[in-house]
Amino acid sequence: MPDDHTPPPADSHAEPPAGAAATLLATRSSWLVPAIVIIALLVILVTLNLRKGSGGKVSPEDIGELQAEAQALREQLNRERMALGLRPLEGNVESMQDIAARLRKDADTMVALASSFQTMLAEKDAEISAKNTELIRSEQLRQTLAAESARLNGELQRSVAGGAETESLRREIAALKQQRDVLTAQLDQTRQELAANTGGISAEIHADLQRRLEEITRARDFFEARAGELEGQLSKAKLFAKNDNELLPEAVELVRGLRKLEGKSDSEISSAYSSLGVELGASVLHTLNFNTGSSDLNAADEEIIRKLLDEIPDGDMLLAVGYASETGDVEANQDLSSARATAAASHCSAIKRPGQVVQAVYLGQTDRFSSKIPERNQIVELWRIRKP
Repeated sequence: MPDDHTPPPADSHAEPPAGAAATLLATRSSWLVPAIVIIALLVILVTLNLRKGSGGKVSPEDIGELQAEAQALREQLNRERMALGLRPLEGNVESMQDIAARLRKDADTMVALASSFQTMLAEKDAEISAKNTELIRSEQLRQTLAAESARLNGELQRSVAGGAETESLRREIAALKQQRDVLTAQLDQTRQELAANTGGISAEIHADLQRRLEEITRARDFFEARAGELEGQLSKAKLFAKNDNELLPEAVELVRGLRKLEGKSDSEISSAYSSLGVELGASVLHTLNFNTGSSDLNAADEEIIRKLLDEIPDGDMLLAVGYASETGDVEANQDLSSARATAAASHCSAIKRPGQVVQAVYLGQTDRFSSKIPERNQIVELWRIRKP
């Protein structure tokens, strides 16, 4: 039996009940009208801000007019809400002046916060910049200390080697002197034997004693010459100061002051030389120039040194300070500058009076005397340090 309830066609629309339509209308009106009021309030607020931002003044009449419009909108909203069976809105809605004042206060607060943040960022940038500067200075100081440590270690090694060499020379000299004394005693004994037995020995024995006498004499002369040579080397080792510990007390401050002048300008160097003259009684008497790779003095230099020593009173010190140019190997240039200073000091020591004091020191390679012409740095400065 066919079904009596036939469904409606697919294209037909069912009509909602009347009660549902009223409820839907009330719901739509309940949020649509407040939305319109809010939009109207925003329009009023924007109008106020535009008038103020454009430089125009908002008159009391304008404010009153806007307030009247807002009140009219509020009353209309309440009528519509009452018609829908809803409660009217309360009358304590925030006024336009309060809204504007609150917005201005919020804007001022945001500006103050932005300014505070900018100040904090600037302070942080300054702090970071200071830290970077401090790091750079620390790295430069580290590099300087590393270079100074390397230089001092080199001087220490050379000092240790020089001290061992000096002690070795002393031991060899003592041994040679002991052998010389033994040979001298043998020589005296042989001479006594020859004198005592001149008439009572055979010609063969006499010839043998004479031969021994000549051999002992030659051996003694050799050992005396060798001892003299070693004493000269020992004196030369004392003459040259490899480090501050080997410098004579009157020369220490001068050498330290000269080391500080590397990298200084010509005016700073000139001022430092004047200060050394005033504080230490020191002055450069002459500058000896050397050929590239050479430490030899020429006849003119030797004559100049002789005249200088004639003029220097007893008790004063003559300090030979050796330099080399920055071309070539660093170690080789240090050896070369020391050889130049030692050559000048050795000549001074050979002709000086007993009351005069001479010493040599090297400061290695430099460009202090000329950065463009290396040969002008291949020199020895002869400094006079007056007796205190």
